[in-house]
Amino acid sequence: MDFLRPVELGLARASGRRARTKNRILVIFKAKKGDHMHLVSEFDYRNAKAIINNINPMILHRITNVLTANDLNIQLQEGRSQRDLSKQVQSWFELAGWEKEVPPMSVPDMRYDLYDGGIPIEIEIGHKRLIYADFFEFMADYSNSNIQVAIMIVTNDSNTFGHNWHCDLVSTKNKINAIKNIYLVPTYIVGIDP
Repeated sequence: MDFLRPVELGLARASGRRARTKNRILVIFKAKKGDHMHLVSEFDYRNAKAIINNINPMILHRITNVLTANDLNIQLQEGRSQRDLSKQVQSWFELAGWEKEVPPMSVPDMRYDLYDGGIPIEIEIGHKRLIYADFFEFMADYSNSNIQVAIMIVTNDSNTFGHNWHCDLVSTKNKINAIKNIYLVPTYIVGIDP
């Protein structure tokens, strides 16, 4: 695990992160400042990847290029709030020409984090409970035939972002499987880690 480094602190409250203790010194594992992102895992729900490739064969390649660009780094220490980390990732896509904060046609008072070529993308690096609003947006537009597919970007291992409550691929997959009888939106989910 070359992307992790130990940080020693005297008090657990100083970090706000879940930690392991070793010889009475708090050891916290966190990503180094300015680490590059890595695509670690994926979940292809209801053949979303094939649908995306049918709509636009380059979109998955473009997503990979943005997320793994060597000149873009996640700044974990700037992620004081849940939205800070997602906003950093969103800004990378904006620099690459993606539309941000696009309202879903069915629920215009909400916003997709990103939108390109008829495909909405939600970046959900925040709390696990926030994913339900994303499901709702996708379901509303899908049920009204406004979208054919959706993409989500989540953490692969939430602990690499400093908290065990961040939305990760396994918890997202479990939530989708729990509502699979009503959640019919083909969704491609990418798990990223620094």
